[in-house]
Amino acid sequence: MPENFISENKYEEDLHKFDEFDKKQFEKVFEKKEKHEEKECEKKEKHEKKDFEKKECEKKEKHEEKICIKVPKVVGRNDTQILVEAVIPFPPEYPAVAIKDIQKEVKDLKIFVCNDKVLINGVLHKNINFKTFEDELEKVCKCEFIDVYFGNVMHVGADIPFAGFIEVPGAKKGDGFQVEFAGVEDCCEVDILEDPVCVKEDKSITAFKRLREKVIIKIDLKVLREVQITVKPEECNICP
Repeated sequence: MPENFISENKYEEDLHKFDEFDKKQFEKVFEKKEKHEEKECEKKEKHEKKDFEKKECEKKEKHEEKICIKVPKVVGRNDTQILVEAVIPFPPEYPAVAIKDIQKEVKDLKIFVCNDKVLINGVLHKNINFKTFEDELEKVCKCEFIDVYFGNVMHVGADIPFAGFIEVPGAKKGDGFQVEFAGVEDCCEVDILEDPVCVKEDKSITAFKRLREKVIIKIDLKVLREVQITVKPEECNICP
């Protein structure tokens, strides 16, 4: 048999080896491609995850952004009662037969915050409506058995100054304040008509030249001090 002659069995064997080689090479290439695709996919997923986390972080940082604001802090709150007594004269030609009503108003408050105390100055304004005696009706119409007189309703105004203080521990000079209440306690008020004078011939009607009045003024206030605080705005902003 010639030397260059290849048997059929050997040829098939060599062909099988070649096929095996190609198959292995193909598997290697395919495996390499799969690994490359997996790496690319993992890289993409990692990149997308990183972008998502970055956006979430930025969103969270924006939501958790803190700001510094200045607000009033309540140092303390207290009240005081001030007794005010005044004698208010009526016009000499118009003495008061009776008091109709009295309107009262606390105004022109001047408040000074000191160490542990608050000084108060103010004015109590009063408007007194009163009845006067003019004449007897029977003298005019000659009516019998009727004792009738008439007069006008007049008014007198008065501004009465007062002063007091409130103890507020912790208060310092320069602190602010907020008045919660300033007025007269109507449950405790005394009105006394003084200096009587007879205005009718038979002395059956008496008028008065002046009014002595005692009232209690109540002042309730807070002492405030501005402080800086850090706050985190709400996600839903309801400010106008």
